[in-house]
Amino acid sequence: MSRPIDFVFSGSESDLENFGELFRRYYPRMKSYASYFLKNPDEAEDLVQDVFVQSWNQRTMLNAEKNVASFIFVQLKNRCLNSLRKKVIEEKYVLSQTHLDSEELYAISFNQSGEFVSMKEHLENELNQLIARMPEKCGQAFALKWLEGKKIREIAQIMNISTTMVDKHLAKGLEIAREKLSPEVFLFLFLPGK
Repeated sequence: MSRPIDFVFSGSESDLENFGELFRRYYPRMKSYASYFLKNPDEAEDLVQDVFVQSWNQRTMLNAEKNVASFIFVQLKNRCLNSLRKKVIEEKYVLSQTHLDSEELYAISFNQSGEFVSMKEHLENELNQLIARMPEKCGQAFALKWLEGKKIREIAQIMNISTTMVDKHLAKGLEIAREKLSPEVFLFLFLPGK
């Protein structure tokens, strides 16, 4: 059984000795902990070292902690979470940029007008043209459902009609959409679960 560490940092030479013992005791476990989450041993090592540097610089705050080990592990956990969040945000940005670039390449390659129209804009235009061809109430219900994402009860309240009538208008709208749109676009727009 290892001896307890005196974690009182007073500004004397014993601070360095106590902190060295803290480092030797917890560094391997902290590195394993961070490596497990980050899947990158080099990044894990950097974060663990950052936690120890911060702890050394703020060692007088450690005196107030009853469980220094818990404190430094929480600091490490927070740094790991921040690193993972940052990676997710960066990946989403790269994916969205790739998506926009591919849409622009598509527009340049296949669009004769030379004007860039995103796939989302194109589909919204298709839906708006389709809705314009529908009877008024049918088009209104269809727009509320498929453009604004409203639920059937919400549509019924907005239009001041029963949910049964909303269902009838939406069914009529889907029938018109099936007739007017290509099968691929129809399936893409109105695939169950959307």
